Amino acid sequence: MIVPEAGGIWRIFADGASCKDGSGVGVLLISPTEERIQLAVRLDFRASNNEAEYEAVIIGVKAAQNVGATRVLIYTDSQLVAQQMKGGYEAREEKFVKYLAIIKELSAHFTDWSIEQIPRERNTEADALAKMAASLSGCQEPGISYHTSLVSSVEAGPPQAQGEDWTTPILDYISRFGLPEDVKEANKIKRRATRFVVIGDNLYRRSFQGPLLKCVAGDESNYVLREIHEGCCGDHIGATSLVRKALLAGFWWPTMHQDATRVVHSCEGCQRHSSINHHPTALMKPIWASCPFDQWGLDIVGSFPVARAQKKFLLVRHPSEACL
Repeated sequence: MIVPEAGGIWRIFADGASCKDGSGVGVLLISPTEERIQLAVRLDFRASNNEAEYEAVIIGVKAAQNVGATRVLIYTDSQLVAQQMKGGYEAREEKFVKYLAIIKELSAHFTDWSIEQIPRERNTEADALAKMAASLSGCQEPGISYHTSLVSSVEAGPPQAQGEDWTTPILDYISRFGLPEDVKEANKIKRRATRFVVIGDNLYRRSFQGPLLKCVAGDESNYVLREIHEGCCGDHIGATSLVRKALLAGFWWPTMHQDATRVVHSCEGCQRHSSINHHPTALMKPIWASCPFDQWGLDIVGSFPVARAQKKFLLVRHPSEACL
């Protein structure tokens, strides 16, 4: 276990790679005492090269936070990421704005942090880790920590402070009888709390006929759905079946149906291999011709004096339709 040196600066070399085989992230952490930590993370979702670069920075910052670093210096060879984080470039795309918000939230845990752009030649080790994670070869070298990310940092949302989720007011009321000052909100929590029970530090919901359901929130709920939907035993089922399987597995949270629908709609495999819908996107509207013979390029002239065989009208072809 690496013990962070007081006041020392941790260096983070981050790089992302995106190719036809997939996307990957490589992170190299160097402690103040020159100890090295190598991370290779395969991104199990579609990501562009710039998105992979952002994921690399976020994963590197989270790794530094987990080892107890208080001062970090981030190195990346992406000019876009470095300049947007410094404020030199404006982030106009919605996804990049969300990435910057996540990094800003993470940076609040450090007393000092900065980012620098370096040439690719100085970032070769992180680049090799990213390419190794993005490839499908599956080769693993000793000394490197391998992981797989099922969902992007943007989809998972910004990090939440400990306990700040939908379970917090219920846990506070059951454990410490804590209630908000608003009377309506307090009565609402009292009514909801009758369906829950606390065992240890975990909150469970009483089911009608089955066992207690463990209450989950945040990244944990998203991981449960992803694992059931597209994990090693997943069969890419629909949203309703996905919710039912999560309940049978013993999990519950209030937004199960909405989250399951989002997971199914964002699954790349489901979109690639689902049945093609041939229905029109809008109701079909008939187009009425201004004249009955316009569609054939003909017009009616007449009436004329009655000719042989009682003929009174004349069919004329339009000049623009002379080729017909």
